[in-house]
Amino acid sequence: MRRPASETRAAGAPYADLRRGSPALALPFGIVALLALVTVVLPPYERPLWVAVLAAVSLVIVAVVFLLAQRRTERSWLDPVAAYLLFPFAALVHDAAGAGAGGNGSGMAALLLLPILWLAITGTPQQLWVASALAILTFAIPIAVVGAPHYPFGDWRRAVVWASIALVLAPVLQRIVRDLERQTRRARVANERVERLFDDAPHGVALLDLDGRIIRANISMAVLVGLDPPDMVGHKLSAFETPGESRIDDHVSRLVARPGDTFDTECNFRDSGGNDVSVALSSTIVGDRGMGEVVMVNVVDISDRRRYLDRLSHLADHDVLTGLANRRRFETELARHLDRCSRVGATGALLLLDLDNFKQVNDTLGHNAGDELLITIAGLLRRSIRSSDLVARLGGDEFAILLTDGDQGAAQRVAGLVVDRIRDHAATLDGVARRVTASVGAVTFRAASEHAADILALADMTMYDAKEAGRNQIAMLPEGDERGPRTAARLHWQSRIEGALENDRFELHLQPIMNIATGRISSAEVLLRLRDEDELVPPSRFVYIAERVGLMPQVDAWVVDKSLEMLARIRAEHDPEFELEVNLSGLSIGNPEIEQAITTSLTKHGVDPSALILEITETAAVADVAMARDFAARMTDLGCAFALDDFGAGFGSFYYLKHLFFDYVKIDGEFVAHVQESQVDRTIMRSIVGIARDLGKRTVAEFVSEPEILEVCREEGVDFAQGYLIGKPVSYDEFAGEFWPSVAAAVPKD
Repeated sequence: MRRPASETRAAGAPYADLRRGSPALALPFGIVALLALVTVVLPPYERPLWVAVLAAVSLVIVAVVFLLAQRRTERSWLDPVAAYLLFPFAALVHDAAGAGAGGNGSGMAALLLLPILWLAITGTPQQLWVASALAILTFAIPIAVVGAPHYPFGDWRRAVVWASIALVLAPVLQRIVRDLERQTRRARVANERVERLFDDAPHGVALLDLDGRIIRANISMAVLVGLDPPDMVGHKLSAFETPGESRIDDHVSRLVARPGDTFDTECNFRDSGGNDVSVALSSTIVGDRGMGEVVMVNVVDISDRRRYLDRLSHLADHDVLTGLANRRRFETELARHLDRCSRVGATGALLLLDLDNFKQVNDTLGHNAGDELLITIAGLLRRSIRSSDLVARLGGDEFAILLTDGDQGAAQRVAGLVVDRIRDHAATLDGVARRVTASVGAVTFRAASEHAADILALADMTMYDAKEAGRNQIAMLPEGDERGPRTAARLHWQSRIEGALENDRFELHLQPIMNIATGRISSAEVLLRLRDEDELVPPSRFVYIAERVGLMPQVDAWVVDKSLEMLARIRAEHDPEFELEVNLSGLSIGNPEIEQAITTSLTKHGVDPSALILEITETAAVADVAMARDFAARMTDLGCAFALDDFGAGFGSFYYLKHLFFDYVKIDGEFVAHVQESQVDRTIMRSIVGIARDLGKRTVAEFVSEPEILEVCREEGVDFAQGYLIGKPVSYDEFAGEFWPSVAAAVPKD
C-alpha cells in the first residue's frame, strides 16, 4: 500500500529538507533553455539542422517528463529524470552551436548549469553525483566516439571543471537552499502557530492602536460582544463598553502613558443583545515590525465569577432561609446608624420582635411547616418597611427592624402594623399556626441615648415586657422616662438565672445520637432547661441574658459537672462506651473557670475524658481565639473531644477548623432538613462530609426528622444522625427507659 506523501518525505531524510520542483521554479530554467535553442537555429549554421531538431525534441521530452512528475502527489524517479535529460539537450545545443576544433567550444557548455542548479535546488547529494557523471559523459562520449578534430581530447578539461561544479559547488548551494527552506518553514510554522494561538485562544484577545481602535480581534473576543471579528475592526474598544462607563478609555490612556507596564482592570461589555458581560482586561504595549507599537488586550469573561462572588457576598450578609439580612449584617448596619446618630443627632428606632407559640408549630407540624411560616412572615415584614429601613432575622423566630428615620410615633405605627399583619395572616392558617402572634419591643435611638444603654439590650428587654404583658402586642420604651422597661425583663431574668444556680433549678435533657453505620445509639447531646414554676424554659430564653450579664461560665460549669455525673451513671449502669456531648458557650471557651470545672468534675466522677465531647456552636462568638486554641489543646491532651456545632450556618466555620481543635463537625440543620428534596442542600452536605473526612473529622447531621433524610445521610457518608426521627430531647429517666428498658426497670429511680 502506498504511504502518504508526508510520510514518504518524512521517511527519506534528504527529501524532508528539500523543496520539490514546481512550474514556477521551472519557468526560468525553461526560458534559458528555449533561448539557447533559438540561438542555434538562427544562421549561420555550423552543424546540420537535424542536430537542432533533435535538441528541440529532447527539450520537449524534458518538459513532458517534468509534467508527468508534477501529476504525482509524491516524489518519484521521474523528478530527477527531467534534470538528467537536460544533459543530452545541453550536449546537442552545444554541438549545434559548433564546438570548434582544438577545444574552442561555442560557449553553450554553460547550459550544463541548468541541470546542476536544478538538482542543487530540488535534488539530493546522490543525484548530484549522477549529474557530475553525466557532465563528464557529455564531453567524454563525443571525444571517444567522434574524436579530433571536431572533438579534441583537450575537451576533458571542460569535463573536469563541470564535474567539479556538480560535486563541489552544487552541494554548497544545495546546503544553502536547504537551510533557507528550513528557516522559511520554521518561520512559517511559527507564524501559523502564533496565528492559531491568537485566533483560537479560549479568552478574548484584541490588538489596538494607541488610540484604542481595534486592529484585530480573535473569535473569542468577538463572541463576547456577539459580532464577527471583521465587524469589530476599526471601532474603539470602548464602543463595546456598557453605556455610561469610561473604564476602557482610562485603561488605555494609563497604558500609553506608561508603556513598559501591564495594567489590569474590570469593566462591563454590552453585547449585541443588550446584555452586560463582566470582563477582566489585562493589557500591555508590544512592538510589531509591521504595525509599530500596538496595545495587546487579553479579555476574560468573569461573569460567572462575579455572580459567584455576589452570591457569596449575599450569603455572608443574608439569612439562607428567609433571604433577610442576618445578624452579622444587622449588627454592621446598627453600628453604622449609631455612628450617624452620634454625628447628626439621634433619629430612628429599633424594633425587636419574637413570634409567640412558634415552637408549637415546629413540634406539632414539623420543621418544614415552621420554615414555610418564617418565610411568609419575612415577606410580611419586608413589605411593612421602607426601602431605606432594614429587617433582619437574628436567629430562630427572632427578627429585628431598623428604622433609619422617624420618631416614636413612626416606630409605634410600624410596630402596630407588624403585629396586626402577623396576627391576621396566622388567622388564615390551620392548626396551632393560628395561634402564632408577635411580641414587639420598640426603642427609639433618642430613648436609648437618654438611658445611656445598649439599644439592642433595651429593645430585648422591652420585647419581653410585651411577652410578660400577654404577648401579641407592642411594648414601647417611652422617651423621657427614666424608669426604663416596665418589668426590666432581662434584669429579672438575671436574678432568675442566679436563683436557678443557687437552688439547682436547671435540668438536663438528653437527645440521642445514632451511629449511622451500626444503627446504635452511641451518644447523646445534653440540652439545658430551666424549671421555673410549672414552665420548662428553653435556653433560647435565658442563655442570651446569661452571656450578657457574665453568668454563662457559671452555667456552663454547672452543666459540665451535672453532665459528667450523669455520664458516670450511664456508663456504670447501662453502656460503658456511651459518650455525651456538652454545649459550651463561645464566651466560656478558654475561660479558666470552665477548664478547672472540667478537670475537677472528671476526677470527681471518675469519667474517662474520651467520653466527654465539648461542643461549641459555630455561629457563637469566641471571645479570644488564641486563648480558646490553647484551651482546646489542653483539653485534647487531657483526652476530651471537641465538636463544632451548626457547621455552615456562619462564615467562621473554616476559620475555626483551622485555628481550633475539633473531632466532630455537626452539619447545620438548615442543610439537613430538606436534603432529601434539595440538590443544593445535598451538594453542601457532600462538601462538608468531604472536607471533614479529609481533615480526619467525623460528621453529625442534625434535624434528621424523616427516614428519607436518614437515607441521604447514609448515602453521603455522614457518620452520626440526630433529630426527631432518632429521638426527641427527654429527661434522663425517659431516655434510659426508652433505650435501656430492661436495665432501667431493674434499677430503682431516685
